[in-house]
Amino acid sequence: MDFKSQIIRKSIKIKNGFGLVDSILSLSLLAGVITYGIYFSSLRLSTVHSSNLIRSINKEIERDIERLKLDLWTLSYDNNEGKYLLLNNQCEDVSESFSDLPSWQINNSSGNEMIQSWRPGEDRSKVFSGGKVLITRELTVSNPIDDDSLNNSIGTVNYRVEWGEDIQHWLSIDLSPEAHSWCEQKI
Repeated sequence: MDFKSQIIRKSIKIKNGFGLVDSILSLSLLAGVITYGIYFSSLRLSTVHSSNLIRSINKEIERDIERLKLDLWTLSYDNNEGKYLLLNNQCEDVSESFSDLPSWQINNSSGNEMIQSWRPGEDRSKVFSGGKVLITRELTVSNPIDDDSLNNSIGTVNYRVEWGEDIQHWLSIDLSPEAHSWCEQKI
């Protein structure tokens, strides 16, 4: 009988399995581990997406600046003569020069040609899908230093980026058509 009672006790222990408290505790721990795993995974993916979006915005603005610089270099260049031909009053106010640049002409709905906006498309970067990013550039014209006797030959292009519900000043850059001091200063 002693041998049979040992077998019965072992079979009873096997049939009992985990207790109710053990099951609830293990399921709670499993749910906690899965929840934290999903949370940290989504946090990482959000950070990677933001990083890719910022890098793509920087590349888009860099391409725009390079187009503007190229257009400024070719602004008064005569291909036939192989030299730059400037009018006397061309460097007085660069706002007209900027508005005539081919890369400055963007389909703009604001009505102000000094403020232009565009939404980079998915052809630029896959991260721009959905049209969530709006890049705005604004031209302000000033003179080289705070002296009213100098001409307005410096164009400051300010870039703002609307991303979600936030509008951030992204970059400001000074551009001027007088890269080789072609414009004479009238003092």
